[in-house]
Amino acid sequence: MKDRNERVLALAWACVSVAALGVRVWLAVTAPPSIDLQNYAETARVLRSGEPLYEAADHYNYSPVWSWLLRAADAASRSTGAGLTPVVRSMLVAVDLGCAALLFLLSRGTGASAGWRSAGLYLANPVGIWVSAAQGQFDSLALVFLLAAIAAERRREPNGSALPPMAWLALSVASKHVTLFHPILFVRRRNDARWLPLPYLFAAALFLPYASQWRAIRDRVLLYRSVPSSYGFSEFVLYESKVGTVVMALALAAGFAAALWLRKRDLERGSLILFLVLLFFAPGVGAQYFLWPLTLGALQPGLGYFALTISATLWIVGNRFGWAGSAQFMGHVVWLCVAFWAYREIRELSVEPGVGAHSARLAR
Repeated sequence: MKDRNERVLALAWACVSVAALGVRVWLAVTAPPSIDLQNYAETARVLRSGEPLYEAADHYNYSPVWSWLLRAADAASRSTGAGLTPVVRSMLVAVDLGCAALLFLLSRGTGASAGWRSAGLYLANPVGIWVSAAQGQFDSLALVFLLAAIAAERRREPNGSALPPMAWLALSVASKHVTLFHPILFVRRRNDARWLPLPYLFAAALFLPYASQWRAIRDRVLLYRSVPSSYGFSEFVLYESKVGTVVMALALAAGFAAALWLRKRDLERGSLILFLVLLFFAPGVGAQYFLWPLTLGALQPGLGYFALTISATLWIVGNRFGWAGSAQFMGHVVWLCVAFWAYREIRELSVEPGVGAHSARLAR
């Protein structure tokens, strides 16, 4: 009877996954371009013209990786006549499928239906649907490589090298710096530290061909700040813009301290908590930021996961349709849900480091 129930649950979650994928594809083709996608179109124009990327593209604040993908998407859209917007969104839906597949693999050992549940929760999450299939932000690109790094760490033998997971993390950090502190979590043993510089050196090396544009890179990438809104500490930035530097420094310090503290804890939970800490102290916020913890939260969903999903969805929809109070108050509700989820996850951590399900065999 138990096996039958597991099979029924697995089938149900598989159906949810397929339906959610259909919604994503439909939105990718039919939804109007967002501001982000309009900015991508301008960046694509700059790339075609041969102008200096970081000096001419006013809204390009990312590593070179996304510009290469935009160039490929622009070429595909022009050759097929499909338009840049659906091509970019379709590319992101493909990345989402990669995330769902990795979540399936990471979860399936905990039960017959667990893998499909994680994949279904990820694909059907309204925040993720909005970010990839409507807004067109590409945070999932960094997240898919983070999940690949976690999978590689799971497969690592007790005396194995940390190079494979660090190589995946190099791709993650290079794609988007949302995983800037996560490589620290993968230093599980003394010898692992020698590979820690790899993600940062690799990401930095990608900028070398653009070295002549260093001032624009400094201003638009290194010193880029999220748009402040009524959300937690970001409220202080709205009140006085000069406070933004202090809040950003606080967020970076908190992220670094959290990464050091979580280094030998359970890897999946540690990765999730690190994202929640960064979100709690964030000097600004966008809908795509909430995708960070919600992706990892699909592995072991709990009350915090659903609280953030519901509140962030209401915040997104409220801002989209101009609901009264959404811009002033709903962001703080989301921030409190981030704090609530972080508290619950931290409470679940064992006092003794290195006792996580996949950490114990690597810790010394």
